[in-house]
Amino acid sequence: MLKADSEIIVDDEIILRRFTHEIDSKKYEMILANHDHLLPWLPWADMYHKFEDMLNFTEDQIRAFDAGKQFGYDVYYRGELAGSIDIHDIAEDDHHCDLGYWLDQNFTGKGIMTRSVAKLTDYCFNKLNMHRVVIKAAPENNASVAVAERLNFTKEARHREDQLLGDRYYDTIVYAKINESN
Repeated sequence: MLKADSEIIVDDEIILRRFTHEIDSKKYEMILANHDHLLPWLPWADMYHKFEDMLNFTEDQIRAFDAGKQFGYDVYYRGELAGSIDIHDIAEDDHHCDLGYWLDQNFTGKGIMTRSVAKLTDYCFNKLNMHRVVIKAAPENNASVAVAERLNFTKEARHREDQLLGDRYYDTIVYAKINESN
């Protein structure tokens, strides 16, 4: 079973901390405030109709983290909650996983997610012994595409009408990075 650190220091401005119930109310408010910003690309943004939904999500994430199935982290920028990032779809036998992330619109344009994804990719390779890390994004999701391309992930595929977001099907671009050292 994989084990991950509870806290990962990205740099002197950014820290990743595993999901806990301590900030559920803050995160819930943030998701509601960013609903329109997130919803075009993240259908889960429409799933938080009441605070209990946030509590249930966090509880599921804590269990998944403890079981080594998925590792979710809140992203803190200069001490403030800025978004979340996670390692999911972990194939321990084949040594690959996916990364997913979102950022509060008030924190965009500061390189926060690019630095966080770079650090977590390195963490996946060096600490979790992953060989391949994948990012999937709709081509119209310029911010996520830019992160993958800035970090030299290779564009491997375009899956046509792969994801239903709202009332429209979107293509998905699959980006991957291979650990060349193993």
